[in-house]
Amino acid sequence: MSVTRWEDDASVWTGPSYVDQAIAYHPDVSSAPVAGRIITCVDVVDWDGDGGRDLLLSSWDTCYEGRVFVYPQIGTKPDGTPILGGEQIVEGVRGYVTAVRDGDRFHLLSVSRMRRQIYLFPNTGTAREPRFGNPVVLDLEADWVKGNEYFHMARFHDIDGDGVPELVVGTDSWDDYWPNGLEWNDVGYRAYDAAGRWLGGPLRGFLYAFKNTGTLSAPVLGRGRPVLGGETPLEVYGQCAPAFGDFTGDGRDAVICGEFWNILHFARQTGPSAFEQPKLVADTAGAPVLLDQCIHLPCAVDWDGDGRLDILVGAEDGYVTFLRNIGTGPDGRPAFEKIGRVEGVEPSIHAGVLPSPAAHDFSGNGLPDLVVGNSTGELLFYENLGPREAPGLAREVMIEAGGKPVRIAAGLTGSIQGPSEKMFGYSCPTIADWDGDGLPDLLVSDVNGHHNFYRNDGGRVPPRFEAPRPLTWQGKPLKTVWRVRPAVIDWLGDGQLHYLALDEDGVLSDFRRASDTELADKRHLRWEDGTQMRFTQDVGGGRGRVKLCAVDWTGDGRIDLVIGTHARASVPPGPAGQPRNTTGQAGIFLLKNIGSNAEPAFAFPKAFRFRGETIQMAMHVASPEAVDWDGSGKLGLLVGVEDGSLVWLKRDDLSW
Repeated sequence: MSVTRWEDDASVWTGPSYVDQAIAYHPDVSSAPVAGRIITCVDVVDWDGDGGRDLLLSSWDTCYEGRVFVYPQIGTKPDGTPILGGEQIVEGVRGYVTAVRDGDRFHLLSVSRMRRQIYLFPNTGTAREPRFGNPVVLDLEADWVKGNEYFHMARFHDIDGDGVPELVVGTDSWDDYWPNGLEWNDVGYRAYDAAGRWLGGPLRGFLYAFKNTGTLSAPVLGRGRPVLGGETPLEVYGQCAPAFGDFTGDGRDAVICGEFWNILHFARQTGPSAFEQPKLVADTAGAPVLLDQCIHLPCAVDWDGDGRLDILVGAEDGYVTFLRNIGTGPDGRPAFEKIGRVEGVEPSIHAGVLPSPAAHDFSGNGLPDLVVGNSTGELLFYENLGPREAPGLAREVMIEAGGKPVRIAAGLTGSIQGPSEKMFGYSCPTIADWDGDGLPDLLVSDVNGHHNFYRNDGGRVPPRFEAPRPLTWQGKPLKTVWRVRPAVIDWLGDGQLHYLALDEDGVLSDFRRASDTELADKRHLRWEDGTQMRFTQDVGGGRGRVKLCAVDWTGDGRIDLVIGTHARASVPPGPAGQPRNTTGQAGIFLLKNIGSNAEPAFAFPKAFRFRGETIQMAMHVASPEAVDWDGSGKLGLLVGVEDGSLVWLKRDDLSW
């Protein structure tokens, strides 16, 4: 069975850039994690010929700002790892990119889900000044295991030992994954049975070797064949991403493979294009090294200069994690220690991916601080260090609840998109004094469509919270569509709080707060024509995803809604709904309250424009928070963009 996925017709997103509006760290922040935007491929190369270990990061090019970056080594830390400078953009190259070393130079190899070819960008420059021309297009034929596989990541490596590097390609197949061939937003899609068992199959990823009889700058490739892992083709759980090296110092090559889940696989080479059955990358005790997110793309490098090959691994959340090789474990395999995220000294704010910000002055200094959720399910706190007219943020810290860092995850049965998303959380916070004690609390929705109350435990900066308690409706935990940022509203200014969310059918619903955890008196809010407010024509996992912000935007005393949507939303539903049937990209819309606060009714959406251009923020999300960020006395929009940036759009630059 051949499955056609949306990437087959996708193109690189184009439209306005918001880079100049990105919120930055305060100058006091001297170091923070580097990031390659959404889904990061990592490699290490001497980019400028000075002998350094420069970091090459690239991103999924079907999303916003899918670019290629270099972070140059500008020094060495006491632990032997590089000090990385500010990012530099590599123009003209996109996709997951690895370096192909060729004498004193290197070329760039690019893989994209949006094309069926691999691109090789020959280096026409010098060892100190690389320059890349038009790509050599590599059309591949192989004895495919599945026959409908996407190229995921590629490297040149001498896998057969003849001294000439072959092209080695990791693939990704979804054909067996979706139940009955129906994807997450298809009519009739059903993810789990009554016992919570996944009704589909596994993701599958394989490794292929293509004999090269040409050169590295002009390859001539033979028919590809599966690389063996034991007696069968080497296979991992989707999105196979290989890296090669001698990790034990015994002169014997091995492969490290990333996959969709939060683990890595290790296998020693046993012969030409053949490896042992892979085992999980482990620590000295033999326990698997568990990573923080999913979709991992590794590289092999002696990152700390101790003579042993370490692992750097990029992930869905954009960050790069350093796994230090700490010697040989009891089974003769290399053992690794997870050190943490790789940092640079000229950092840009990266709040994970799909960030959802909420603003409140926690410190009491008159400056709004931020709590940000993201796809990883974290809640990050950013203290506003000022100055008021151009705020800079302190380095993020993970918010703790009940004494533990918040990390929401779907597990094997929590995501409507299936067990592949077990590490996703999609935390969407809003801030309100929910229990009336004068302290700001958190109300958070997530990947499961659950809603939790995090009571403020008295902390100021960073704030502390009690362990979450679920909001309930009709005696049961509230369960709605997923990935919706809720809103809290005091419609009449009488202290009676209401909770705004999309219900299990995707209809905008208003609940009255009956107690700290109980909701009552549900009502559906309505458009100006009296119809219920829905935000898409999709079903299943296509519903939800909307970010709600309740605010008197127009200054007439009535509470309006500012909403952020994903690219496939259609507001209101139907063939003319925005943005699906207009810009085709995530957008931000004003829903003006043309009723009253007692009986609200909302005008059909008006798209926000920034400096005259309709806001377009690519695929997954545009998450707005209305706030006076710069002390101007005017509400503007602070927006979380899917690439992990937070941007500030001044009211004077907005129209609608």
